[in-house]
Amino acid sequence: MNEYGIPEVFESEAVGRLKVIYQDIKFVLKIPVVNFIFRTLANYPEFLEIAWNQVRPNMLTVNMEEAAKHLRYPNISAQVPDLNWNNYDDRKIQQQIEAILTVFNYVNPKLLLIASAWEEALSDRPIVPKKKSNGFLAPGIIQGFPSIELVHIPHVDPYMKDLLKDVAQAHHTYDVASDYRTLAKFPHFLGGIWPSLKTYIQGNEYQLLSAQLKSQSVQLIQREAPYPVHISKHQLKQIYEPSQIAGIMGLVAFFQSFLPGLIIEGEYMRRSLIRPH
Repeated sequence: MNEYGIPEVFESEAVGRLKVIYQDIKFVLKIPVVNFIFRTLANYPEFLEIAWNQVRPNMLTVNMEEAAKHLRYPNISAQVPDLNWNNYDDRKIQQQIEAILTVFNYVNPKLLLIASAWEEALSDRPIVPKKKSNGFLAPGIIQGFPSIELVHIPHVDPYMKDLLKDVAQAHHTYDVASDYRTLAKFPHFLGGIWPSLKTYIQGNEYQLLSAQLKSQSVQLIQREAPYPVHISKHQLKQIYEPSQIAGIMGLVAFFQSFLPGLIIEGEYMRRSLIRPH
């Protein structure tokens, strides 16, 4: 377990039942990475297993795939800077960055739906199905998605360590998400986009869009989920001490508030790579 930031269990450290859950998360969400929300909640493995098993059936449905589409590509009005990619020789690197952003732009809306489902249930507002399933999706990582390699922040060079610390400070968090840990391997891109993105994060539109996405995710999961999510504090009392339950609830609430921003930032970065015609 890494000593930097929020304690988490990386995929390489997962063993036994947790390793199986991690593989299933990737299989069901169709992505080649176990995201930050799961790696931190792995410190409460019983909760993660129970909570994942409750959202799992929903995440295999067309309902949730369509719900996620409503959260993807938020309507950013800011002018995204031109990073002069047309003057940048290595088109292959740009394609790698585009592929990485595609993975996170695909999964982050799903993660927000999951966090909102858990937050609602833990707040005594369980997800009670109002619609039937519109069909199921075949699980399995989407063909063409790249492998995702996360940097370990204590091991990066001083420039990137300072940049990632600045990212954490801008988000008012103790740590940085998988998105940034992956993009840290491309300092030309991340260093080029971050100054303007940081300014955007501090603006009113970003805050408004974040609040809208969070509220919309609650409405979508309550309205569209075809299977119940009803994990409760009472249920957790049979497993955990009150202080541990508070820790779980704090992490779930944190990610429900954290993920809308990542959706917006992913869209901001995606637009910066669109070449003018």
